[in-house]
Amino acid sequence: MIPIFAHRGFTARQPEMTRAAYVEAIRWAESAQLPLGLECDVHFSADDELICLHDLTVDRTSDATGRAYDLTVAELRRLDFSHGRVPDPTCDQKSMVTLADLLAMVSAARGRGAQVDLVIETKHPNPRGLDVERRVAQQLTAYGWDQPGSGVRLISFSEPAMEAFGLLLPNLERTFLIQYELGPWADGHLPDGVRVAGPDLRLLAEDPDYVARAHARGHEVRPWTVNTDEDIRLCLELGVDGITTDDPAKVLNALDLVD
Repeated sequence: MIPIFAHRGFTARQPEMTRAAYVEAIRWAESAQLPLGLECDVHFSADDELICLHDLTVDRTSDATGRAYDLTVAELRRLDFSHGRVPDPTCDQKSMVTLADLLAMVSAARGRGAQVDLVIETKHPNPRGLDVERRVAQQLTAYGWDQPGSGVRLISFSEPAMEAFGLLLPNLERTFLIQYELGPWADGHLPDGVRVAGPDLRLLAEDPDYVARAHARGHEVRPWTVNTDEDIRLCLELGVDGITTDDPAKVLNALDLVD
């Protein structure tokens, strides 16, 4: 089975990166009795907490405006992150989570036997630079999730972040994300010590032979964000090694049809 990763939680069903999105993803994994990676983006709040939020501002995803790093966690928790997606949102559908919250959710789910892994993306540029990677390392180490087999993957578009994670958490797997163009990575090589490429799916559509070139170098390819039937078929035809999606159920259905 190709690994499936829930992009910002189960965002096809719930507002992105809210508590509800991650609860939905965990419940789906438990119901399907399958492994599922939970993807999140992290950066700092004003009061030095790592928050799970894609943007550096709250404009797009909440009912407020402003820079997330100017707001405390308490202030962020008062915002509605359902952003009009839900007519009568629950508290969970409104609520942003911190990385500490998500780690606790994953720990509890694993305690129940759920096969949930964690995929943490550090956002760059940000006002705190590589402090983000250092704090991620501290929080993972506190759980003992800094060892091989911890079920944690570290991802970023930033080469310095990849290097920092290699030093801070050498036992964890890293994925180098590629967005606008393959550029210097077109031949399939990756930053030192990194063995997985995470390209925007659009890049594979433009250059489908990239997957074979990366595989020839011993690397895996795990594209994002794979949501349509056409996108899923392309990934399967190219032989990718993992799929990041807003809709894990749709991807699983497509994989079942292939099997």
